[in-house]
Amino acid sequence: MVKLLKNTPYGFVFELENNDPHFTEEYEIYINEELYRKTNKNVVSIFGLKPDTNYSFDIKNYKFEIKTLKPSFVINIKDYGATGDGVTNDSSKINAALYCALDGATIYIPKGTYLVDQIFLRSNIGIYIEKGATIVQNPNRAELAILKGYERDYDHTSADSNASWEGHPLDCYCSLIYGKNVENVHIYGDGEINGNGDISGFWDSPKIKNIAFRPRNITLNQCERITISGITSKNSACWNIHPYYCTNVSFFDLHIESIEESPNTDGLNPESCHNVEIIGCTFTVGDDCIAIKSGKYYMSKKHLRPTKNVVVRNCYMQKGHGAIVLGSEIACGVYDVKIMQCYFEGTDRGLRVKTRRGRGKDSIVDNISFDNVVMDGVTHCFVVNMFYFCDPDGKSDYVRNKNVTTMDEQTPTVKNIIVTNLIAKNIKGSAVFIYGLPENKVQNIVMKNNNIHFADQRINEVPAMMEDVEIIENLGVFITNGTNVIIENTNFEGTHNNIIEGVKQ
Repeated sequence: MVKLLKNTPYGFVFELENNDPHFTEEYEIYINEELYRKTNKNVVSIFGLKPDTNYSFDIKNYKFEIKTLKPSFVINIKDYGATGDGVTNDSSKINAALYCALDGATIYIPKGTYLVDQIFLRSNIGIYIEKGATIVQNPNRAELAILKGYERDYDHTSADSNASWEGHPLDCYCSLIYGKNVENVHIYGDGEINGNGDISGFWDSPKIKNIAFRPRNITLNQCERITISGITSKNSACWNIHPYYCTNVSFFDLHIESIEESPNTDGLNPESCHNVEIIGCTFTVGDDCIAIKSGKYYMSKKHLRPTKNVVVRNCYMQKGHGAIVLGSEIACGVYDVKIMQCYFEGTDRGLRVKTRRGRGKDSIVDNISFDNVVMDGVTHCFVVNMFYFCDPDGKSDYVRNKNVTTMDEQTPTVKNIIVTNLIAKNIKGSAVFIYGLPENKVQNIVMKNNNIHFADQRINEVPAMMEDVEIIENLGVFITNGTNVIIENTNFEGTHNNIIEGVKQ
């Protein structure tokens, strides 16, 4: 069966309903009885069609008809003076087109290279980026807007966050595409956005604040009902896509690319969001592919909002530090995450949870399911680390102390994670590394019906970023400070040494 994920005026996004992780056998797509494309992906975008037009499809002998949407207006940015020559700054022209549009309109970005400082989204306006169209961020940071991390009201009794940096409301350069308090927006097409991180100098000193912290390619701040599909995001100065305090956001068939050496260029990081879909996306990045977050301790006290109800399906993680990462900024908690039918190839880690003392009692990781995933050439499959040594105090005795301390307002929790039907091939490092807090152990971890094969040539390293842990040669499974950890019907092939505390097998 074929499932329609999104209909637009200029095309569609489909998903094959099967059990194959991301890839399937090559098949043909026919549109109006003509061969359109051959592909082996489960999720496919088809753009470049005409609005308000009927099309017939034949996909794997499943035939159906569908009609593209009819926009109220189509506004070509070149009618507002945009040049697309890659030299002229087209920011004001594109933003003029957006802010003159009526509800339901589509902003049409045709072929060309559009140099911009930033684009500000509007509610109820779609943006179609045609194949061959590239939106490029101005590499001259002196011309970029700076967003205040915290905007205080007149009486200084409350404040609103415009931007964040690693879980705190701090000043940032405005993202290439930025939306705040907008709703009902769809950004789509075969075009690309390019953050120019490779030539802007932002990668040179990635952790140093220079007036403001680095921009993202796309930031969605307190937005609702946003969809982004089909486009390519590349060369972001920092994280590629950052949904922040959003609700009902969907990402379909995106291509997120950062060179391997680029610092902190995560793919897609939902932070304190509810109801997130990440389906059919491809990641090749310099840091984590998907990092699910919810801020640091200050945000949990002032703006408590966990991340809830996240679905990651049919995605392909080709390179990156972690394929799916929870943390480390998760002071508001992360609940109800489903990862399924994904393919990880060559990432440093597969599923990774990272937290530490100081995240707080509201930092609860709960109900994470991981099913029908293939890992190939991943270094470490499954890592839970409650001693993650981030932040200025990350290597202090408070964080690194392996002795029991008192549970208090600063103590995080990790519980209820299930990993099933995992196929892991050519694993270079460890299969399982779990290190919980002695005062609050990792609770209720279940691994069932998995097949894990270790590579002949292994990498001997500590799987988690933490202090005072020795390297164990050919490590297979390491578990300490875990309670009710069950490994059942899981086959390990190849040389491996296990160090396990309190595990039922």
